[in-house]
Parts: sequence; C-alpha cells; structure tokens
Amino acid sequence: MTLPHRTRLMLVTPELAETEAFAPVFAAALAAGDVAAVVVRLAAADDRTRIARAKPLIATAQEAGAAVLLAGDGVEDIIGKAGADGVHLVSSALLPDMVERFSPEKIVGFAAPRSRDAAMEAGEAGVDYLLIGLDGAEPWDAETTRDRTEWWAEIFEVPCAGFAATIDDVAAIAAAGAEFVALGDAVWRHVDGPAAGVAAAGAQITLGRAPTP
Repeated sequence: MTLPHRTRLMLVTPELAETEAFAPVFAAALAAGDVAAVVVRLAAADDRTRIARAKPLIATAQEAGAAVLLAGDGVEDIIGKAGADGVHLVSSALLPDMVERFSPEKIVGFAAPRSRDAAMEAGEAGVDYLLIGLDGAEPWDAETTRDRTEWWAEIFEVPCAGFAATIDDVAAIAAAGAEFVALGDAVWRHVDGPAAGVAAAGAQITLGRAPTP
C-alpha cells in the first residue's frame, strides 16, 4: 500500500498576551518534531504591540521550517508588517475579502464550523486549508473530528488539519487522511513539557499512517 501523503503537525498556540516567557518553550516544541505550520493566536492589543509580540515567534518558527499563520481580531492588518505567512480565520464573513486580499501570496486558513455545507462553501471560496475540530474555545469530541476529517479528506482537494484534543487522538486523525494534525493544549500542557508532547504526537502520526499489512 502506498500512502497518499505524509501527515505533518500543526501547532495552535494559546492566546498570547505576551510572548517573552513563551518563546523558549515554543522553540523547544518546534525542534522536537516535524512541524509544518503554527497558528499564533494573539490577544487584543494595538497593532504595534501585536507586531512586537509576534515577530520573534514568527522568526523562530520560520527558521525551523514552519509556516506561521496569525489569528485574532484584526490580525489581517499586521500580516505583512509582522512577516507572517498568512492568516487563520474563524469567521466565514471575512473569507471572500481575505482570499481576495491575500491569495496566492499568503496562506488563508479557516476553522471549519460543524455544518458540512459551511465547510464546503469555505473550500469553494479558495481557502488554502481547513481546520476541523476547533471552531471555538473548546475542541469537538474526538469521534466527530475523526469522522468529519475522513469525509473531507476522501472528497475534497483542499488540505485539512484535524484538531487533536489529546495526544491519544492523533493516530486516528492521521489515519483518517488529514494532511495535518493540529494540536493545542495537548502539547502546551503536556505533563513532560511541550517538546515531549510534539515528540509523542509525531510517534502517533507514524502509528496512524502505517500501511495496513
């Protein structure tokens, strides 16, 4: 059996009101595995402050080979100045304008709602990836995320990231065909630290994507 692609990790940061203390933890996590992209969530602040918070994290991630998407109200106005690779959206109302504004030079990602029709509309709008399983403060249950990821991966060409609420969920999401497995607190609050969380997730991806004999 030939696997259609190599599933990679996407990290979703906590909402960051400051980044100085987070920076070394962030760097260690990036160094611990195959991280393709990071969604950096920025707390509300003026543009200058958010640019200053984001720039060191962006530089660290890009040096590690990961693309950086900024998320948060109004971040689309600082994407270029901060040096980010794109924007991660949670509001479908912004999608048409953001795709027109940034594509194809920048990445436009979207957190899919639970509605399949809304997810399909986002794909048709021209997003570069769909995040499945986290469209609000709390992740979806693991079974719903896996099933929706499998549905999307089988039918649509737009890449998807399935959100794993725990490290134990990673293998199933990878097996469902996701191009990316996204992780938040499962990494940042890992009992042995974020680097260990990334390493454990990478091992689970290998397990989930292993060919069936």
